[in-house]
Amino acid sequence: MYGYDLTTNAEYMRPDLLDEVRQFGGEFATDKISVTVTREGKLQADICVRGSLFCRTAPLPVGDALTVKRLEKRFVKHSLYLALSEVSGIKLPWGSLTGIRPTKLAYAYLRDGGSEEKIADYLINTFEVRRDRAEIVRRIIAAQRSALGSSLNGAVDLYVHVPFCNGRCNYCSFPSADISRKGADKLLSKYTDALIREIRRMTEFISSRGERILSVYVGGGTPSVLGEDELARLLDAINVGGVEFTFEAGRADSFTKSKAEIMKSSGVTRICMNPQTLNNGTLSRIGRRHTAEQFYEAYSLARSLGFTINTDIIAGLEGETLSDFERTADGIRQLSPENVTVHTLSRKRASLLADTDPNCPDIERMIDHALMRFADYEPYYLYRQKNMAGNLENIGFCKKGSECINNITVMEELVPVYACGAGSISKRVGKVIARFASPKDVGMYINELDERTDKKLAFLAGE
Repeated sequence: MYGYDLTTNAEYMRPDLLDEVRQFGGEFATDKISVTVTREGKLQADICVRGSLFCRTAPLPVGDALTVKRLEKRFVKHSLYLALSEVSGIKLPWGSLTGIRPTKLAYAYLRDGGSEEKIADYLINTFEVRRDRAEIVRRIIAAQRSALGSSLNGAVDLYVHVPFCNGRCNYCSFPSADISRKGADKLLSKYTDALIREIRRMTEFISSRGERILSVYVGGGTPSVLGEDELARLLDAINVGGVEFTFEAGRADSFTKSKAEIMKSSGVTRICMNPQTLNNGTLSRIGRRHTAEQFYEAYSLARSLGFTINTDIIAGLEGETLSDFERTADGIRQLSPENVTVHTLSRKRASLLADTDPNCPDIERMIDHALMRFADYEPYYLYRQKNMAGNLENIGFCKKGSECINNITVMEELVPVYACGAGSISKRVGKVIARFASPKDVGMYINELDERTDKKLAFLAGE
């Protein structure tokens, strides 16, 4: 990763200003950049880069302290982006936006009286978002509003976390244990017992409060590494019928006919099958222990049992060319799953790629190809992360009427998330988003389960 020479008198903004510079990759790695902020009757940002001075002014923002701070930061970041863009000649797809989901800005714009038809213009004029990306946001808002429809009052999402995998992918930042290690099978069994205890307490808590489960998502890790007995017991403990029920069976080598039948009989409605790429050489490089052929077999099995299928692919994987990614996107499109999420590779801090160069020369052409291949699908959710190749995005596409409600409500933070399992994060939503994290260490989770569950339920009750 690059180091940057940035000085500013607004130290509280430094991390955000550095995020703005990072969007340009190594373009400014050898430049000195200064950002000076003054508030004498007006808000002013003076930016010096490559011998040029840029000055922008705006009225002093009004509101409570948090609102003023947020608006000041947004103005200075945008001023910095405009200066960097002008001297470099580079215009980024998302303009000055970093660290925030574009859809959140769109919803805030609607709450302030804006119209759905003008969302794209708002993003273009306010943040220099490129027209094609702004239009995607507009379409996503329309799809989400149509899909959610009824009131979300009293609704919660139930998340169940299984932090075990059969090998670690080099891009992954989630806490997980490798089940191939000695003693992992016994730990997995103990973990399942503890997780079932927490789930039962959680569902009793939900019932006692008169709340309803809107969607269930079993994620990880790779939950399909559970043995058949463990899987059956876990799904029996969840025991929620008549709702969207998603199970993440991301790795083809852990998805068997017996497990699929257990899922089906236990009320699972959606399966996530995530090859990430259909190129065997790449699968080996990134640490996945299955082949593209195994993915096709698993997909066929899931289809034969009538599951709705979510599928993920990643643009910018190590060593992949544009033609490699095109083969993957084309192969997935031929399968015609109900949902496809096209991810742009992000170098996450806890991953094995954390300190590698995020640049990928063909990344935008890869994403453009995906947008073309899934043009007859509806974009229905979107999020962005730091250190993404090309400053791009992750977009979820679906066939009309096949939206994954969990993806929408979790990404937009529309309902509380009641989460069970080691490394899971429960969430209260409202004017302020509050989170409660369970310990990542599986042993600690098991040993301290009752005490920590008491605290979690008190948190979710607002105590």
